[in-house]
Amino acid sequence: LSFKGERKRINEGLKHLVTGVGRHEVIIESALHNTPTALMPAEDIADILRIYKNRFLDIYNDPRIEHVIIFKNNGEKAGTSIEHAHSQIVGTPVTPMQVRDRIDETTRYFDNIGECLMCATVKSELAEGRRIILDTNHFVTFIPYAALSPFHTWIFPKKHNASFGDISDEEIADLAYNLKTVLSKIYHGLDNPDYNYVIRSESPKESGSEYFHWYLSIVPRVIQTAGFELGSGMYINTSLPEEIAEFLRKIKTD
Repeated sequence: LSFKGERKRINEGLKHLVTGVGRHEVIIESALHNTPTALMPAEDIADILRIYKNRFLDIYNDPRIEHVIIFKNNGEKAGTSIEHAHSQIVGTPVTPMQVRDRIDETTRYFDNIGECLMCATVKSELAEGRRIILDTNHFVTFIPYAALSPFHTWIFPKKHNASFGDISDEEIADLAYNLKTVLSKIYHGLDNPDYNYVIRSESPKESGSEYFHWYLSIVPRVIQTAGFELGSGMYINTSLPEEIAEFLRKIKTD
């Protein structure tokens, strides 16, 4: 992606293109080389999250940007290309299909049921309790019922908000505690596996939206996807989320 230039759509028959303008920024997480996020103090992780928020809001001020993705690749299996602890923020000139599909599904649920799908998920998980890893003032960390793979984990804000850009300082501190705790449990319980995490969020202009609810998704790379997943879009998960949650709850991180 190039910071310079204008966003232009080009249609040539069945070929639809958009110029590659956008933003791609690397967040250096520590002055210490190769420091695992799982072993950082929660206060340092909170500083990283504040940078995420500031850059997220600033990039969305660029009228050429339609969507901003905040993510971390940790380890070779997760696609990392820099050994030093870092994460990335990318602003794209289009809304990716996966993002549009997710928004369409949550909109459909809201139109049919009259409630945010993510809010309903939080209430259901808290009521059942078996897949919960951590429950704090502002966030709940849990293994989703239909996890993509073993140890796939979600961190959801309890308060409804469509945009990560609206997170408060108090919520940042709480999110940092949740993220540090679950990454530490995964680090110690699985012997420091490769993983990705991504913040799924609407743009700040949609912060008042009733149908979407931002969250953070963590995917440890403990299995490989193959032809079936590629061909079907369905994922094979041989683990039970309730057992994974119980395993992680028992791991001490102090």
